[in-house]
Amino acid sequence: MYLLLTCLFLAAAIFFIISGLRLKIKIKPADIKTVRIKDKFNELDFKKRTIVIALCVFIAALIFLQNIIFAMIFAVVYVYFVLYKAEKDKKKQMGIIDKQVVEALSVIKSAVSSGQSVQNAVITASKELKEPLKIYFIKMADSLSLGVSFDEVLSQASASAPSKEFGMMIDTIKISKDSGAALSDIFERISESAVQRQALRAKVNSLTAQGKMSGTVVSLIPFVVVLMMYLIEPDMTGSLFFTTAGNILLLLVVAMVLTGSFIIGKMTDIEL
Repeated sequence: MYLLLTCLFLAAAIFFIISGLRLKIKIKPADIKTVRIKDKFNELDFKKRTIVIALCVFIAALIFLQNIIFAMIFAVVYVYFVLYKAEKDKKKQMGIIDKQVVEALSVIKSAVSSGQSVQNAVITASKELKEPLKIYFIKMADSLSLGVSFDEVLSQASASAPSKEFGMMIDTIKISKDSGAALSDIFERISESAVQRQALRAKVNSLTAQGKMSGTVVSLIPFVVVLMMYLIEPDMTGSLFFTTAGNILLLLVVAMVLTGSFIIGKMTDIEL
């Protein structure tokens, strides 16, 4: 049974690695060049890169530990923490962008109040803002310089909005432009509401911080208990690591702990 599962996982690993990397050979009249694996790996999107690395982790753990269940545990834990970190980094960047939206509104409002058009105000914002929001305004300014209509630029920016605040700002600019409303007054109200939402979001984060910490502690307790029991009574807990039934039980424990941690994280993640 173990041999069959090992062969299946190895076959899947080889398939994903080959299909993910897609090594190409470029034939020229004078020479033949092979694209380097590192370059092709960097071109993969996040999901394919995670799958390839998880399969490599599985194969490495399987070779060194000679245990397919522990190899599965290592691969699953790796995928979980990679996805967790990616989600955390995404929320962190969204928080930074939400704070910069207020600054962007202030810049656009000042430019419009001084007599500039909305298009020129966007170009001015692309020069004065800082990253990461600066990148999105540079894209808008570049599209305008290439002759793309302002409505199309706003639609593209709204479709690829990195945060709700940014999307709301773009939609407001688009609606105000079509309705002919006073943009400076609208930008002032949007800026005030954005500041209030950020204050409310900060309060919610402070109130849910204890729940998030509790979820982390509860997730770590089973592993700490197993480690302490193994140090105190290695003969009693050794069956978890050296028998098939114990390995399966340990895999179920890891899966249940990760599932519980995910559910607690979703319960304490309140979007505004």
